[in-house]
Parts: sequence; structure tokens; C-alpha cells
Amino acid sequence: MMTRRVDPMTMRKRGPWTSKIGPIWMPQKKTRKLYRPKIQPILPEERPYRSKRQRPCDQCRQRKLACQTDGGLPCLRCKTADLDCTFAHPPPKRARTSSHLDHLENTPDHTDHSHLSDHPTQTTQTDYSVLDTLSPAHFLPVGHAPTQFVQSLDQLDGFSAQLFGASAESDPWLLRHCSFDDAGVKCFYKVHFRNAGGVPTAQKIPVHFMIAAEDLAAKAKEETRVAVVTRDDLNQLVPHEYGRRLVALFIKFVYPALPLISRSQLGLSSADQLPDIAALDRTPLHLLTAIYAAALPFAGHDDYLCVLNTYSPPPVDRLWRIVYELVAEEIHSPHLAVLQAALLYLHRPLDDSLCATADSPFVWSWVGSLVGLACSLGLHIECRMWGIPGWEKRLRRRLWWAVYAEDKWRSLLMGRPPYIHREEWDVSELDSADFVYSRQAAAATETEVPFRYLVDLARIAEDIHSSFYTLRASQYLSENFSASNDTGRPLLEKLNAWYSSLPESFRLPNWSKSVSGLAPYPTAIHFAYLLLVVFIYRALLRPMARSSSPPLIFDVDEMPASASTLAVDDYSILDFADVPDIESFPVVDLSDAHGTGETTLNAAERCASIIISFTRRLTASDFTGFWYSWSRIGFATVSNFTMLLLVQAPNSERAVKGKHLVDSWLRVLRCQSLSFPLVKLGLTRLDAMHWAGLGQTFVLPQHVQDVVSVP
Repeated sequence: MMTRRVDPMTMRKRGPWTSKIGPIWMPQKKTRKLYRPKIQPILPEERPYRSKRQRPCDQCRQRKLACQTDGGLPCLRCKTADLDCTFAHPPPKRARTSSHLDHLENTPDHTDHSHLSDHPTQTTQTDYSVLDTLSPAHFLPVGHAPTQFVQSLDQLDGFSAQLFGASAESDPWLLRHCSFDDAGVKCFYKVHFRNAGGVPTAQKIPVHFMIAAEDLAAKAKEETRVAVVTRDDLNQLVPHEYGRRLVALFIKFVYPALPLISRSQLGLSSADQLPDIAALDRTPLHLLTAIYAAALPFAGHDDYLCVLNTYSPPPVDRLWRIVYELVAEEIHSPHLAVLQAALLYLHRPLDDSLCATADSPFVWSWVGSLVGLACSLGLHIECRMWGIPGWEKRLRRRLWWAVYAEDKWRSLLMGRPPYIHREEWDVSELDSADFVYSRQAAAATETEVPFRYLVDLARIAEDIHSSFYTLRASQYLSENFSASNDTGRPLLEKLNAWYSSLPESFRLPNWSKSVSGLAPYPTAIHFAYLLLVVFIYRALLRPMARSSSPPLIFDVDEMPASASTLAVDDYSILDFADVPDIESFPVVDLSDAHGTGETTLNAAERCASIIISFTRRLTASDFTGFWYSWSRIGFATVSNFTMLLLVQAPNSERAVKGKHLVDSWLRVLRCQSLSFPLVKLGLTRLDAMHWAGLGQTFVLPQHVQDVVSVP
């Protein structure tokens, strides 16, 4: 039985789920307390701190730290820091030499970071709230601590951490001279400095965070608060027993594609384990709600939830609304959970009625908010050497790459300049160590981390965008086929290398067979791979046909009021004799000695044929899995690509092939849209063109007009 200590100043007991900085992941009351308990529960064989009979070892006493010897000597701290654990030097007598030291004897010891959190990784914690009550005179320079103990940046009760960037108002090269304590903290009033630890070192800059009291943002939170939502409200919508099953579904269906949570923080040691209710209660409300909402589409895979949903529809819309409202409020004092919930919100499934409409500008603005939030949290900086717990390092790295992938995929698919630039981040590539349950667990296998393959594709997507689709690149390459061809070849080689790196079970034609018997993740990732091939050939097709001259511009407001008609001499400006005829297509000579143009057209048509066949083969097991929300734009992109092959067909033979591809794609979309709403935007785009008539929608060469006119 775990015993409890009682703080003599507050006479309040500490429970097993509370730590020195407060309950882990529990929502905090806004009332400010003068002091907070600083004494932790004692394990059965823990050495009592400052005991005359069992005094701390020399190293721990020198740093005023607790000495834990429950496992025998050396003590836990000396073993962790690789120090000699000795008891050779008795504690010196206190000298009373100054008035402020007299005062400190009657004040909570602000340098005492001895009490270990109940976090599984046993980290030291700084009691920021107590330090807020002390005067600046108490924080005298004491030099650099020789060691720094691991402490979370995210789990600070009542405080949030924001990065000081290289050009921030608090210069990191000045802050490196601060006298941080052994937790990497320099405390002031309400706002403290935290040294990340481990840097500066070779090729790495100093990294510091501002640790700000969350009550400083109380007014700002009120401005964006929509409604007050409590944990009881969530528990009424989703009782604990349902919630435990939803978390398990999230781990099975969503996590492999979006590994945005820490399984160890949920107390999960295996993929098929249900979390404890206590783990749900300490998860931030906005994150837990987002997990529930993201998992609800897969409730049919749980026998218990499937029966419940038959008789009462799940409150998925209400849950997503709660996520949005809480993120809008909590973003003023963010933790990782705010970013986690916001990322999941970005991938929320749309109603069938909305699947056929394009995303509003809100989506791209939301992505920008995610990037800004990630950078405020310092996720764009390599953290493996920092003094934070292992689970937090792994989570921070996965979250960064998730944000990176969103920026790159949506930048390419939506035609927007990216928010993230190569010069502004240095996080190393993901590896299997980033997906383990804990430090002691075995590394994840390749088939357990398909997200890594999507991230690798996102890096190629960035190369494609920067090479072909930036404003400057488009201006130059859209009229230069030779340069476009030279640019596209290495990009296609990168995609081939990516495909070769896949495990055998992930490759075509095995894409419909996954480890779990379903095929959601390989299918979604294969579709992303084919999309990148489409974008390369789409760029190669641009210079293969000329654009007609732009129309002449007349500003009616600028014309003389008396000029009701144009003068006879002005009719010369309406003479279009010099405008290139549409029949001048194509620009590229298809009979050149190297056959480059002909080869490109053949490859582009084959690319379209493959992706049509791929979509036709999608089955129910593919539809029921998790799909990235931007995949919806991808199906519309394919619709555009097939139409491009038809409209730009250089001769009748190519026009017939293009017409066949368009018709085949249209039939596939009509069939699959009955059970897969994500394709509806692509179907809507094609239907609109046919509804108006292809001959009226486009200015077509005669040989293409003849082909599309045939019923």
C-alpha cells in the first residue's frame, strides 16, 4: 500500500495520481493557491529525505535532492547520472549570515527539486507556483548546475512552454549564460526560463523555452471561448466503458496512419489493450474528445459498440464541435495535446453532403495555425539530446513530421505556397525507435509504422512542388519541355526508390492485404504515391501545348463617356490574324530523334490507366479504413489529369485514348461513390464539365472536337 505524506502547511493529502506539479493531464482550476504541497508519496522502502538516521548520499545532499535507495546502492540519481554514491561527508552546519537567508528558513525551500514525480520515468520537477510567491532577491546567481535532470516540457501544471527562437526578444545566446538549476530552470515571477538541455553542441544552437503561467492567458481565452465544456459533459456523451473501447479502435485504425498520441501515457503496453479509466481521466479533455471522435467511424469493428450504435447514433458531430471549441480556447497556453487534437480535427470525416464541395479557405488557414503552434512548441528543432522524457521526445518528433506532412501534401494539392521552409527545421528522419511503447520495448517493425512511408512521400512531394509548382518554377518550366523533362526524371527515380523500399506485403499487387486483414493504410499510401506520379506528368504536359493569346482588356470606366462605339481606326485592335491558331498544338515535336515527347505521352496515359485501375479495385476493406482527408482532393486531381490528356491530345489517335480514359474514370467514380464518399469531389468535377458540354467548356482542336462529339 502506498503511504501518503501530509504537508504541514496545507494539511492536504496527496493521492497516487498527483505529482509535485499537479495531476498529470488533469484540467486545473483557475484559483491561485499561495503554496502547493511539495512532498511526494513515499514508496515502502524509500529513504526519507533529510532523515538524521538515514541521511542522503553526498551527491544528492549537495544538490538538495531526494536520495532514493529502494533498490539498494547506488541511489537512483547517482546511478542515472553515473556518479559515485558515497556517504563520506557529513552535512555542514547552517550559517546564518544574511537576513534573506533567515527569511528562507520560514519559506518553502525554492531550491529543493528533490521530490520525484509519479510519472513512470521518474523525473525531477520544479514547483513554479511556489516560486511565484517569492521575491526577486531570492533568485541569486549560483553558477551552472553540473548536471541537469530529465523533466517534461509539456506536463507543467498551470504552465505552458513556448520556444525562444533565434531572433526572439530574449536572445538564446544571452540566456545560455543564465544560472539554471539542475532541472534546467531559471525562475522569475510568473514567467520562467527553461534550458532544453543537451545544447549547444556541434551544429546545434542554444534552445530555451519561456515557461509562462497559464493564468496570464485567462483574458485571451475568454475572448475565443465559445462554451464551457467539462469532463462530465464528455462522460455523459461517451461513458468510460465506451471510451476505453474507442481508444482501442483508435490505436488499431488511426494510429498507424497518424501516430499522434503517446501510447505509454495512456498506460498501454500492447496494441490490443484497453486503457484504464484513470488514464482517460488524466488525458486532456480536448485530446480525449478528438480521440473518441476520430475512432467513432470504426465502431462497427467492435461488437459492443456496434450494437449500441444500431439503436442510438453516436454523437460524432457534437464531439468534433467540442474539439474545435476547446482548441480555440487552449491555443493561448498550448501543450502538445492542443496540437494533437487540432491535427485530428483536420482529418475529421465530412458529411456526405459536403464531400462533393471543395475545401473552404479555413482548411489552409487551419494548417497555418498548426504550423505556427508546432513552431511555438519548438517541434521543428531536434530534441533527442534534450533533458526531457523519452516518451516526450518520441511524441514531439512524430508530431513534427505529421505537421510537416500536412503542410507538404496540402500545399501541393491546394496550390499554396508552403508554410514550412527547409532552412527552418532540423528534425532528423523518423526511425523505428520513434514508435516504441517505451524505452525498454523492442523497436517497431516496418509493417507497424506505415506513417513513415507517408512522410517519405511528403518529402518527395516537397521536391515536386519546389521543382515544378512554385511561382518561379512554373513561370520558367511551363514553356520549356526539355528543362521540364530533365527536372522530372530524377523525381521519378526518387519515387521508384521509395517504392522499392516498401516491405513486400505493402507492394502491388499485395496492397489489398495488410497485417490486420484489412487494407486501409497501404491503400491510402499507394494512392498518395500514384498522385505524385500524376503531378510529375501533369507538369510535363504543360509545355507540350501552346496557350492562346490572352484577351484584350477594356476598362469601361476608363473609356470616354461620349465614345458609344469604337472609331473605324480602332478596329485594328480587334484583328486576331496574328493570334496563334488552336490547331498549332502541340509545341513538342513528337517525331524527334529521341522520341522524348512520344515517350512522355505514353507514360502519362499509362499513369492515368494505372490509377483508374487502382481505384476500380478498391473494396469494402479499403473504404472502411482510415484515409487522410486530403485524399479527397487527390481524386479531383485525377479527374483533371484525365481531362488534360483529352483536351491536349495532339492527334485523333491520342484523342480517342484520352476520351476512353475520361469515360473509364467517370464510370469508376460513379460506382465507388456509392460506398466511398471521398471520391465525390472528383466525380462532381467531371460531371460539371460534361453537364456544360466539353465542346462548350473547352476550346478544342478540331480532331478532339470530332472525338468528343461522338455519342
